[in-house]
Amino acid sequence: MKIDLSIVIPTYNSQSKIKTLLLSINNSAFKHFDKIEVTIVDDHSKDQTVKEVNNIKKNLKFPLQLILQKRNLGPAKTRNLGVKKARGTFILFLDSDVILFKNSLNKAYELIKKGHRAFTGIWHYKQKTKAFFPQFKALRDWTYWFVEREKNFRYYLFSTRIAGIEKRLFNKIGGFNINYPEATVEDIELTYRIEKETKIKFSPQLIVAHEFEDFWTIAKKYFKRSRDWSKLYQERLRFDPVATSRREAAKSIIIALIILFSILTIFEAYFIYTNLVLLLGFCYLEFKFWRFLFQKKGFVFLLKAIPVSIVLYIIINAGALWGFVLSANKQ
Repeated sequence: MKIDLSIVIPTYNSQSKIKTLLLSINNSAFKHFDKIEVTIVDDHSKDQTVKEVNNIKKNLKFPLQLILQKRNLGPAKTRNLGVKKARGTFILFLDSDVILFKNSLNKAYELIKKGHRAFTGIWHYKQKTKAFFPQFKALRDWTYWFVEREKNFRYYLFSTRIAGIEKRLFNKIGGFNINYPEATVEDIELTYRIEKETKIKFSPQLIVAHEFEDFWTIAKKYFKRSRDWSKLYQERLRFDPVATSRREAAKSIIIALIILFSILTIFEAYFIYTNLVLLLGFCYLEFKFWRFLFQKKGFVFLLKAIPVSIVLYIIINAGALWGFVLSANKQ
């Protein structure tokens, strides 16, 4: 039987989430389960992930192969191995902590049949938790895609939360770069290489649910991601909707300048006027996001969000600066 689509899922200590994901695939409004398979590559989990997969495996509508790593190799190597073992003409990457919407699998199959060699989807802003930060983070991402997007900019990040690619194309460009042992910019770097071969189709109907972590977990990811992205930027010297945009870059730069001039104000008081101008510029660039937050969550949520946004920009700046320092030391 020919397999049209192989769903590749890397797992690592995914005991609490993998069953929910597999059930969401199984319960999809989809009629071609004989044309798909799921390949799970477990990256040497220390919990009961493998047991959970084996327990549910026999009750699924699709074939599932489970590949076990003998040691932890990281997401790039794990996904590459999953593609190598997959039999499908196309690969659909899913992270282990997402849940498919009912029609997402149909949409992926439709994109394949329409001839798109690479496509990417999104995650919805709705969160089950009532905690502030996960809701903030989800709304921040959603705003970036649908509220703040610049007119002539095309969003096309090949996000491994949900993204598909022709297996032949994936192999041609060499798969994920294994020089990134952590989940930082391996998807961004792959995006750039895919785009040299074909345009990545962004589909807002290709959607998953994803529950975000707490502030410090995300903050660490922001730092590492901006650290590694700064190296990519030095090669391309271009802002784009893959990792950031000119608007996002401007906001980060403004926050950095505000910090600089706040320090200089100690020596020369007139720098406070410079900061006021910069602050007005920041407010202008953030206005669409703030308005969206107010519409969705109200005034109190917005008041909490403003300082959190600023702190995250500081963390992003720190990560980018550290990336530039590391690059300079290597030269």
